[in-house]
Amino acid sequence: MPEFALLNNVVDYMESEGLTYKLVSLAINDKLVDEINNGNNTNYSLSELEKAADKCLAHEWLTHVSMGGAKYGSLRITPKGVGAAISKRKSDELKASRSALKKLSDTIEDHKGLLIFLGSILALSTFTLKLLGKV
Repeated sequence: MPEFALLNNVVDYMESEGLTYKLVSLAINDKLVDEINNGNNTNYSLSELEKAADKCLAHEWLTHVSMGGAKYGSLRITPKGVGAAISKRKSDELKASRSALKKLSDTIEDHKGLLIFLGSILALSTFTLKLLGKV
């Protein structure tokens, strides 16, 4: 999701430079697009990152630093945005470190509706064949 790629880019910069969110501003431009794409092995376009910035602004993860400039020219991450980025990062790390058995269990849990549907079809077809005397 480009929203979290954008937020993670800012958080990574803050951590590498030892800065707080109040001291870091960003502009959505071609340079930032290249930086995010190179850092994450993605292929986002400028318009995709602008839409992601709109979502971040709507969630109050980003805010405008100054008024009167370009819409995406002077943005700052908020404490809420820092929290969202760190939370998503930790969630992804936990998800990646699960055992194979836990991954299988989660897949079954995620698709239990489909499994119930297929089981119902199998039971109904077996019952129909039994009624028709074919089994």
